[in-house]
Amino acid sequence: MTRSPMSFLLAAVLLAVPAAGPGAQPGVSLDLIEIDAVVVDHSGRAIHSLRRDDFSVKDSGKTIEVETFREVTGPNADDPDSARTVVLLLDDTGIPATGTQAIQKIARAFISRASQFDEVPVVRLHKKDDEPFGDPLSNDARIKEYRGGAWPFVSWSTTRDALDRIAEISRLVSSNTAKRKIIVCIGSPFICDIQEPSYSAPRTFERAWVGAISEAALANVAVYSLIPGRSPMRGEGVAESTGGEVLASTYDMGPAIDRVLQDASNYYVLGYWPVSESGAPHRIEVKVRAKGAKVHARKLR
Repeated sequence: MTRSPMSFLLAAVLLAVPAAGPGAQPGVSLDLIEIDAVVVDHSGRAIHSLRRDDFSVKDSGKTIEVETFREVTGPNADDPDSARTVVLLLDDTGIPATGTQAIQKIARAFISRASQFDEVPVVRLHKKDDEPFGDPLSNDARIKEYRGGAWPFVSWSTTRDALDRIAEISRLVSSNTAKRKIIVCIGSPFICDIQEPSYSAPRTFERAWVGAISEAALANVAVYSLIPGRSPMRGEGVAESTGGEVLASTYDMGPAIDRVLQDASNYYVLGYWPVSESGAPHRIEVKVRAKGAKVHARKLR
């Protein structure tokens, strides 16, 4: 049986919109929550023109009325605000040295398929000087200098490093919380889609997991895992919990890259007043009433 670490998650993950919702208890201020929902068909294509009534939301098991609703589409070359922010996080531990060129190739393909207006910085997992900012020259240098297996895998500490890195990147790109941002971890699923801690996990690992999920929620960041090769069917990992997805391919990563870029600028924003549970952990469930549709939305906040 898996013990949820979410008892450590505080109300800090609420978005800072200074308005008290209806039904708030005296002395309790509840902030409007906004959840991004990517809706795709069976082929992974974005489904547009859905209405508010097509969605249902549960917060901590309770059905919540959707108060605000809008659809975001893009990118729009004439609108600088529609530029996408996608941070490429290169796994330098779970990928062996022989996989170096494969990861470099995927990173370059990602940058080449993005718009010239998009922000697509490259950071290496264990290179702390790599910040999620920079120009094409910085990206090119980091990709060239990337090496698979450059850092050894050390039990819980390595996965904790990855969670801490996700939390750090989320903080650094958090300036515009209204805009959906994406971290794409390229590498091993055991690094790029870390699972929710089990009962036997060290407490430090639990704290790192909650820190990553909390910072991603605050910054409006979704994590995607791009896996070269086959990915084990796992679920309940960082990607799914933050509203991202695990995308794997044994030969052509082009469709997976295009899917991430599509999701970065085609989604729905659902706003609602949360239940009055100050400091309680929150599990979110978003469903859509549309034939053949699949929804990807944050599951923890």
